[in-house]
Amino acid sequence: MNKNRNNGTWLMKIVWLAGLVLVIFGHNYLAQTILWRLSTPNNRLLLAWVQFLLPFVTGIYLSLIFLWSQFKARDASLFYLIALPTFILAIFAPLMVTFPIPLLPHPFIWLVEVLNQEGYLALVAGLTFLPSRH
Repeated sequence: MNKNRNNGTWLMKIVWLAGLVLVIFGHNYLAQTILWRLSTPNNRLLLAWVQFLLPFVTGIYLSLIFLWSQFKARDASLFYLIALPTFILAIFAPLMVTFPIPLLPHPFIWLVEVLNQEGYLALVAGLTFLPSRH
């Protein structure tokens, strides 16, 4: 019985790795064929949301490996100190494009734009969201 369970975890990790390859190819495909077309002023709104969602969903997918490995985070501090703040800062970028708020201070706008340039905040938010659930 234990051998079947061990084989199941190996199989799940192989499936996860195959999915990771698909995620990487999908990300490269989107970056090379779609995202550069959206970089016009007319598509600024759609580009902002895609640039948020792509790393966020990638982070959620990456976190699945922790869940399948019986990773026991389920720590409220991980949610409140990492997942929630990074999600809020990451989603501010597309929200500022969708709903221009003129009263936001310029240093805050600059900080949000700089922190979201590479999509790491959304990736971290997605990566820590599932393991930190409580």
